[in-house]
Amino acid sequence: MPLVVLNGPIIAAGESLSDALDCTGSDIVRLTMPADWTDAALTFQISTDGLFYNNLFNHHGEEVSLPVIPGVAIVVPVDFLRAAAFIKFRSGTHQAPKPQLAQREFAVAVASGNAIGELAALPIRLVT
Repeated sequence: MPLVVLNGPIIAAGESLSDALDCTGSDIVRLTMPADWTDAALTFQISTDGLFYNNLFNHHGEEVSLPVIPGVAIVVPVDFLRAAAFIKFRSGTHQAPKPQLAQREFAVAVASGNAIGELAALPIRLVT
């Protein structure tokens, strides 16, 4: 299973929600947190079409949240973000977003079932 590491998404300075990441046809397997982070949980919005986004909750009615330890990589559990065709990262929760003091850039590793020779054809891009 090929692994591709992407720079982004990015949360702009003074904002709490990132730009979108198109990971259609791939699974997010690892997140690398920004080295500097204004203390807040990390939550998500997902979309099937890249136009309309929903806050991400689990089947217990709880917002999906990750603690952020600046500069560390987190291995994503198998089905944790598999439902995301497009994803945005949020600093804080949907009820209490927390703006970041400066621009924060994540690195996202995605895996695809494509053959190694097909890496260039992976349908992954940052949405601007």
